Amino acid sequence: MNDQSDSDPTTGAAHWLMTHFPRLFDLYEHSDKANPKNYFNVDYPLPLAEEEKRLARLDSASWRVLCDKAAPYVCVDDPARRYQQLWNVLDEARSYVLLAEQGYEQIIFIEPNKSKKDSKQSPDLIGQKSNSAATLEVKTINESRDNLAEDAPWRTEAVTVRRVLSAEFRQKVAATIKHAKSQLDSYPHSVERKIVLLIIRFDHGQKTGWHLYSELKDFITAQTTSEIEVYYEPLM
Repeated sequence: MNDQSDSDPTTGAAHWLMTHFPRLFDLYEHSDKANPKNYFNVDYPLPLAEEEKRLARLDSASWRVLCDKAAPYVCVDDPARRYQQLWNVLDEARSYVLLAEQGYEQIIFIEPNKSKKDSKQSPDLIGQKSNSAATLEVKTINESRDNLAEDAPWRTEAVTVRRVLSAEFRQKVAATIKHAKSQLDSYPHSVERKIVLLIIRFDHGQKTGWHLYSELKDFITAQTTSEIEVYYEPLM
């Protein structure tokens, strides 16, 4: 019986990935598989089942666009944020699901503006149904660098839960929404809806305070206007 290497997709971890998580396996296949920093070659947790279920919602053309966009980041392991750039790209699947659940039948990832003369950034997606269209921009607000630092207090001390959202955090959310709106406004065609989806990863002192989630909900609801709708997903 001939031995098969671990790189053979019919055996080992690759076979397990191919069998249970076909879209993540496709992403792995389109990345630098020999790179020791490849996410799928290291022991670093990702909720694979949850991620695969979300990615499976994308139609084949949309998945191809997202896979190609994510592939270069599979091997980017930042000393502090680890594979955060990969997560940020895969978060765009959440926006596809949001549009799909709101009845949009044709959802397309918009090609980014690559013109050196025009610095405006385009939104991420456009959804269409009947005679209605919506553009959507997804933004991720990640944990602060202080929270990720090796000497962050939560690593050695009891977590102090904030009583209210910090002014800095509120400002960051508001600035992120403003940036997203400028991208939505840059889309050259008329649409009925402009949507921002915020993916929020809290610092430890905020993620453990459930009252802060209620405060965040009220704050983000207040950002919705006649010109822009704001949705959010807080991640634990």
